[in-house]
Amino acid sequence: MKRGGIAVVAAIALTVFGMGGGTASAQTVPAEQVPASAAAFAAAADCTVASVSQDGGAFACWQPTGEILYNCDSGRDHHPVSYYYRSTSPDTRRTINTTPGYGSCTEHNLANIPESGWIRVKACNFEGSTQLSCDSQYRQVSANG
Repeated sequence: MKRGGIAVVAAIALTVFGMGGGTASAQTVPAEQVPASAAAFAAAADCTVASVSQDGGAFACWQPTGEILYNCDSGRDHHPVSYYYRSTSPDTRRTINTTPGYGSCTEHNLANIPESGWIRVKACNFEGSTQLSCDSQYRQVSANG
């Protein structure tokens, strides 16, 4: 399902969770790195973890109720890609490379992740097959939020 028409509101800082030495640690993405449309979407979608490419052009967020991973285009003329790992197949990197169009997100149902499981996500921005920018690390959160 494609989400469009994301309202633009004042940029907010998102708390994201990253792995550090095997334990989750909270990190704040500075507000200037989070496009206003991405921040608004994450708040509206009740996402519990977010990943933003360093150039701000790609955004991904996890919504545990329904096990939805959103892949969002927050930069004009480029293409967002979300890489993710899930606890049910921890050694398999999966890719979501749908191109929703600027200011929009695509919704991907990652059903059947156990409540005790986890997801790691990393947003990257591409131009064709050339990687322009990625988040500095994978962001991990419990599957149940």
